[in-house]
Amino acid sequence: MGRRRRRRARVVEPGDPAAVPVTRVTVTAAAAAASAADAATWVERVSGDPTARVAEVSSATQLVNRALGALRAGAADPLVQDVGATRALAIRIGYGSGEELAAGTWSAARQLPPPRRGRLDDVDSQTRVAAVLAGRDSVSPAETLLLRARLDLAAGRSREAALQLPDVARGLLAEGSGRDAAEREALESLLPELDDAARGALAGELAPEQAESVRRGAELARALTAPR
Repeated sequence: MGRRRRRRARVVEPGDPAAVPVTRVTVTAAAAAASAADAATWVERVSGDPTARVAEVSSATQLVNRALGALRAGAADPLVQDVGATRALAIRIGYGSGEELAAGTWSAARQLPPPRRGRLDDVDSQTRVAAVLAGRDSVSPAETLLLRARLDLAAGRSREAALQLPDVARGLLAEGSGRDAAEREALESLLPELDDAARGALAGELAPEQAESVRRGAELARALTAPR
């Protein structure tokens, strides 16, 4: 019975970075188009309409993240991460046969313009990173939970967000986050509704008014943590 060879680190020389693998994901519609002409018309309409593009990309991204959430739970691996459209190298919308789509190809497609990202957000992020690494700032537990709750809301996981928002709100209020007294008072007054939404999330799907309270709580909490 042979021994397994030990994997060793190898010497690398400076130069161009090596190629890295890229994952391609195909999301198909539940209903097939009546004809290739109808599919082509749909592609033209959606690709030329910014609002329709956002709706289609958001819907597809939510479906991918539902699958990743199931994979994360099934593998018991918290490092399986959600994806966002702004991180994609390319986003295409098109149509093809079942065999083509299963193989990751298509009959015809359009590559969509990348989603816009605010330059100011990028600058602020770098400033925050530098401050944290230098010890002039820190990331609070409530802020970390808020980011997770916002991600859950964006992915359509309102129950998960509802379970986190009461702790987020209480944490931010205890830390004295935010300079706007009105925003702090609004978040504090919303706490009973957030608690009610959390209880509702444990029982099942949220009622519309509970979902609205969660959305409002996330907005207020985000306002308290936003740079001034």
